Amino acid sequence: MNRMTRPLLVQIGTVLFFMLIWEVIGKSKLLFEGIVPSIFEIMKAAWIQVSTGFIFPHLLVTVYEASAGFAFALFFGVTVGLLLGADPFLRKIFEPPILYFAATPKIILYPIFLMIFGAKFESKMAMAAVSGFFPIVINTAIAAANVNRIFIKVAKSVGASNFQTFTRVYMPSMLLPIFTGMRLGIGVSLVGAILGELKVSNAGLGFIIIQAFNYFRIPEMYASILLTFFFAAMVNLVMTLVLVRMRRFAQ
Repeated sequence: MNRMTRPLLVQIGTVLFFMLIWEVIGKSKLLFEGIVPSIFEIMKAAWIQVSTGFIFPHLLVTVYEASAGFAFALFFGVTVGLLLGADPFLRKIFEPPILYFAATPKIILYPIFLMIFGAKFESKMAMAAVSGFFPIVINTAIAAANVNRIFIKVAKSVGASNFQTFTRVYMPSMLLPIFTGMRLGIGVSLVGAILGELKVSNAGLGFIIIQAFNYFRIPEMYASILLTFFFAAMVNLVMTLVLVRMRRFAQ
């Protein structure tokens, strides 16, 4: 058993053990009666949602909202992060409020977005953008601040322009931290979009979850949560694999 196989088997075993406990609780109905359906009921509801194509239009809505928000988060996060990392004075002024806002639940801003944009696509996109902004700006600022100043001085001494210094010195040093911020940012952008859909929406993964809850269709609710989790896990897996490849390439 090699190093790669052992953690995977442990993870699979943990999931199977959790499913067994869940099934025992669901079948016995001794605890949480009506709240914890059996794994079979959940999987059946999930299969119906997938086989009928019910979930896919809602998935596309959520992906569209999260992707649009993440694009804004990426642009402004990298731009602001570069400015803060390159200028100690700006970093000293803006770093504390950014860290405070990063630790604040973003859902408190949603009523403001609803007043500005209404119960439309833009309000969910804004939630996704604000959620994804902070991991990106923090990672970018730290990366820019930690670029080796000796390399910058050497580049300037041989006549490198600002653009050349940025592309040849800053970017190679910052690429991995920025991508780490992107990996975190895309996940929380997805969470932000779904949170917005839970409150006011007529489509999306959050919408079908809250609709199933409102009508007490518990297996469907858990099935929607399970499929949402599966999609988020796949996105995270792809980003992680890309990050691992980048680290190997950098070495």
